[in-house]
Amino acid sequence: MTKTQTPATGSGTGPTRSLLDGLMNDTLDPGYAEAAKRRAAAGAPAPARGRARTWLVIGLVLAGLLLAVAYRQTARQAPESARDRQALIGDVDRATRTGDQLQRKVAALTAAVGRDRSAGLAETSSGRAAAGTLTRLEAAAALVPVHGPGIAVTLADAAPIKRTDPVTGQQTTEPPNDTGLVQDRDLQSIVNALWASGAEAVAINGQRLAPTSTIRAAGGAILVDLFPVSSPYTIQAIGEPGGLGARFAGSPTASQFRSYVGLYGLQFATRTAGHLSLPAAADAGLHYARPVPATRTPTTPAPTKRGGH
Repeated sequence: MTKTQTPATGSGTGPTRSLLDGLMNDTLDPGYAEAAKRRAAAGAPAPARGRARTWLVIGLVLAGLLLAVAYRQTARQAPESARDRQALIGDVDRATRTGDQLQRKVAALTAAVGRDRSAGLAETSSGRAAAGTLTRLEAAAALVPVHGPGIAVTLADAAPIKRTDPVTGQQTTEPPNDTGLVQDRDLQSIVNALWASGAEAVAINGQRLAPTSTIRAAGGAILVDLFPVSSPYTIQAIGEPGGLGARFAGSPTASQFRSYVGLYGLQFATRTAGHLSLPAAADAGLHYARPVPATRTPTTPAPTKRGGH
């Protein structure tokens, strides 16, 4: 009886074992090996691997030198930029203090002139009548300080946004986006609502509003007339607290800003104040028109035809 041998499989011997040995030992493709033999037989030089490696090292060294030079220049310029910035901040602070001092001096001189004028006008009956008229006009023009009960409205930017890096876990703080910042038109809306609710005098962050005052944006700042104001904004209004507060709280403007608290994160609050002191507004330097003399009669020019005919 003839026995038939079968090829071994798995980890045994035979063709499978030979194939595995070839894959493990002969890692170089036969074509590459044959090409290397032909190049060696013909006497051709081997590929310049050493030269390529040398150029790679030179390139890395040059890149490192460039980075080092850039770092040194940046490090040298950084202190200069910081000094320039600090110098500019110092100039702004000094100018602000000088402006505040001049403003207080103007207020003191204005009060002194007012006292002397009132004393001079009080000597005659016509002078006393003129003084009463002048006092009413100055109050209407916000040229005299006032005090009394009222309400205070606080409006502020949204809180900074805190984010956590998902990789490092480090927390960063970012300023709110544009919808979370108070705009000049927001202050305009609140001030107009306070006037409509019966306010007798209004000031924003201590800056009294006159009939000719403006609230506008200049770059990234908000100016009340020529004075910059920043968040948080406190709008003080003198008037009967109960009626003024109730009318303002029920106004469409107050309702709108209460909704902004939830939508955009703005900070908005109103409180009753038993006593408020508002300074006088800056003198606007108005120029008055003169009446036309009675002997002069205005004439109406003759109408002209279109086309010059």
